[in-house]
Amino acid sequence: MVDYNSGEVFIIPKNSGLEICRSMVMDKISDKNKMQEVRGEDVPYLVEKLIESGKKAYGITGEDLYKEFILSYNNPKVSIIEKIPWNDAENVLGKPTLCLLGQHGKKLEDVKGTVRIGINRKYKKIADEFIQKKKFPGKVERLYFSGATESIFMSKIVDLVIDIVYSGKSAREAGLEVYEKIFSSDIVIIGPKENKDFTLQDLYEKIQERMRENADSSYTSKLVRDPELLKRKIIEEAAEVITAKNRNELIWEAADLIYFLFVMMAKDGVSIQEVEKENGRRNG
Repeated sequence: MVDYNSGEVFIIPKNSGLEICRSMVMDKISDKNKMQEVRGEDVPYLVEKLIESGKKAYGITGEDLYKEFILSYNNPKVSIIEKIPWNDAENVLGKPTLCLLGQHGKKLEDVKGTVRIGINRKYKKIADEFIQKKKFPGKVERLYFSGATESIFMSKIVDLVIDIVYSGKSAREAGLEVYEKIFSSDIVIIGPKENKDFTLQDLYEKIQERMRENADSSYTSKLVRDPELLKRKIIEEAAEVITAKNRNELIWEAADLIYFLFVMMAKDGVSIQEVEKENGRRNG
């Protein structure tokens, strides 16, 4: 768990849509002078720059914004310290989800000719990778906007939209529906990347620790309590692995798949050593 008072600076998002992130840490940070507010998409970048300047900095933001940062910069000096399930009854899809949206009552196949996609520029890298993997019915034209992608659709400038769905109200009002989910976001605490190697055995032991704690806020514990959710996540991540289009994306997706696989192993009491022993038997 993160010691919220151990750093010199703690970066929190000021976006209204990330109010849940602020509320999670406001009461945990004793020295309010340590807190600095920026837009959620800038949290990872500022934490990185503070670390580079020699400060011990932490931040909290959405996992989607953190992934966008990771895909945009080589060899970042930040990493996820803790992941917190995004539990909010207003989330129509369970948690904030980056989606491909299109006209209600239609299908992707109904879009003819050049496919014009309006993309929230906060998710440019994630959206670009999705488009590279997705087979669209025609040539794709990408248009990037700072927001209000639903109104852009209503103006008939674009055929499809890639943006976050939260309550789903603005999408419904624009006559949009979800065609495909791209990335579901939890809340992440980010901080300095540890210099020591974090091995697969370390990951397995961390999962076991989370299982013993069985905290309501622990994503690992939630997966253990809901075997069907765990199975679905393994299937989803396996699909992401086989559709990865480049080395960085493959590393990211493989790490996700290994985590969920290790949760299933730990839940059923299967150790890494037992898998290694089986590999040795097959190789004998």
